[in-house]
Amino acid sequence: MDQRNMILAFALSMLVLLGWGALFPEQEPVASQQVQTESPQKLMPPSDTAAAIPDAGTVAEVSDVTPAVAKPMAVPAAVPITPAAFEISNDLLKLSVNEKGWFTRAVLTNYKESLEKDSAPVAVLHMDEGHSVYVNTGVMGHQLAQQFAAVKQSGDAVVLRSVLDDGRIWERQVSLTQGSYVIDVKDRIIEGGGLKLYRQVVERHPDKEASTFYEHMGPTGLFEGKLQEPGYDELDEKGSIRSASMGGWTAIMNRYFIAALISNADQDYPYYYKGDGRSYQAGLIDDGKLEGRDAVFNTRIYVGPKSIPVLESVNAELERSVDFGWFSPIAKPMHSFLEWLYRYLGNFGWCIIVLVICIKILFFYPTQKSYESMAAMRKLQPEMTRLKEQYGDDRQKMGQEVMGLYKKHKVNPLGGCLPIIIQIPVFFALYKVLLMSIEMRQAPFIGWIEDMSVQDPFFVLPVLMGISMYIQQKLNPQPPDPVQAKVMQFLPFLFTAMFLFFPAGLVLYWVVNNVLSIVQQRMVMKRMNVD
Repeated sequence: MDQRNMILAFALSMLVLLGWGALFPEQEPVASQQVQTESPQKLMPPSDTAAAIPDAGTVAEVSDVTPAVAKPMAVPAAVPITPAAFEISNDLLKLSVNEKGWFTRAVLTNYKESLEKDSAPVAVLHMDEGHSVYVNTGVMGHQLAQQFAAVKQSGDAVVLRSVLDDGRIWERQVSLTQGSYVIDVKDRIIEGGGLKLYRQVVERHPDKEASTFYEHMGPTGLFEGKLQEPGYDELDEKGSIRSASMGGWTAIMNRYFIAALISNADQDYPYYYKGDGRSYQAGLIDDGKLEGRDAVFNTRIYVGPKSIPVLESVNAELERSVDFGWFSPIAKPMHSFLEWLYRYLGNFGWCIIVLVICIKILFFYPTQKSYESMAAMRKLQPEMTRLKEQYGDDRQKMGQEVMGLYKKHKVNPLGGCLPIIIQIPVFFALYKVLLMSIEMRQAPFIGWIEDMSVQDPFFVLPVLMGISMYIQQKLNPQPPDPVQAKVMQFLPFLFTAMFLFFPAGLVLYWVVNNVLSIVQQRMVMKRMNVD
């Protein structure tokens, strides 16, 4: 009976399910022009603006009087969600603008994703299913009643026109200049006095772990001369951050590339950052200027590499986005010197070698004194052994005798630490230069090293570094404490393991520095008759 009831219940359930689907078919969704990306978090702008700062998906949507029912179009992976309607280009940049006026794709023709021959060019702006970065603009408090259409188009410029929901006409002129990564944009709203635009760079589904305490990625900006770097986690917690500045810029960036909204130096702007865990916006509100009864908004958008000379040519302090942190006083001149050397050598590997030689020459005198101190300590090694045998159990007495021995022979036991102390800031500064300088990206050296900014693929340089460090250790006086001596023996192996995944350029610096140090130290020991 129980089994029969179970079968009957199952049959009735299936009948209800099938009958329900036949009697009440699923309604097709109403077509929406909006890209669903951000949750409707609202950030109140300055008091003179009643509308809330928009989300990335609410820009200039098309509103029909009688919306038609349409089937949603399936979008395959890695295909832009919003297709490009208009394309312009120059010798450096290919830009795609969709029918909403969004900048959905910007490709840098001189940069490749990888070293592979068939590698695609770098797309700083891209609108895909996963990670996306794009630029959008909208009129505060209004939507589009008619999408943008091209009024005039050439190879490097396009004039677009649309109609707002109140009937006013919005014209956009987008143009590129040869040899520049700057996009010039001029927006005009006919009879648009009092209207405001918002612009924002939007990043969806970023790799939050890529932004660390020593290297910032994501939202950034320069307001009143101060660099702002809000983190993803900070925006997740606060939801929004507001600022204001005369001129300045705001951007989304990664290690090597940046998309920045550059403001006019003579205008005051409210800036904002937003984030909800999935989507992040770096934006501003533009009051524009009046020309007759028209509202006019002029701006520049930089989409390109974080190359300091290129950024400096924009004259907007965009070079501040390459932030070397605490080591800037050393890293900046080091970067400039490497750039200068590259003009003559044409290879950053050889530039690093020349840099090491110059640093060794600069610090030759203190390093020489340090090696003389270590040679003198090595000369006292037999005396140290005797004191150890005599006072081995009495550490206090042995310490007093050792210090007396140092004083008698005028030896500074800390003198040998000087070369390491001198190299520490230089080491970290060079690390920042190699890590953050786009010039090092995919820069080859010799043979198997095709990219100085990543690890040695065959770990040859780290092994050479470990060997050179082992030789250096043998030239130094051995510590009297046997435990300390054993710890020191493991240091070359520890450093080798640590350097396996460091940028090849940084390990090259350390190898060359060690080799030159060994030569200098051996010459000092020979002159002082120390074996």
